[in-house]
Amino acid sequence: MDQLEFKLLGRIDAPSVCPEQWVRKAETYRDVVRLAWTLRRAKGAKAVDLARHCEFHAQHVSDWLAMDDKPKRRSLPAHHIPAFEDFVGNTLVSQWLARHAQLTVLEEITATKAAA
Repeated sequence: MDQLEFKLLGRIDAPSVCPEQWVRKAETYRDVVRLAWTLRRAKGAKAVDLARHCEFHAQHVSDWLAMDDKPKRRSLPAHHIPAFEDFVGNTLVSQWLARHAQLTVLEEITATKAAA
């Protein structure tokens, strides 16, 4: 009997965690922001919807998502990552940053215990 692959459902109340393959795919911070946008839950959402919903400046959002990396382009500021991830429905940016810092959950737990 053939089995069908059943995709696990993402979190409903928070952004979903992305598979490692997507984290590895992005080479730069700007790449990962664009990739997170491409993988957004609401496929019909536009950049203007993101700006309106999260109260971001539309011009800034258009810079964050622009396909070219001209020096004048702005990047998604760190303090906007949680709202951005809530809107797109994935934690790809946070996952990429953690991987880029070579931080593991075990290291974080160990450091927390050592500080206590």
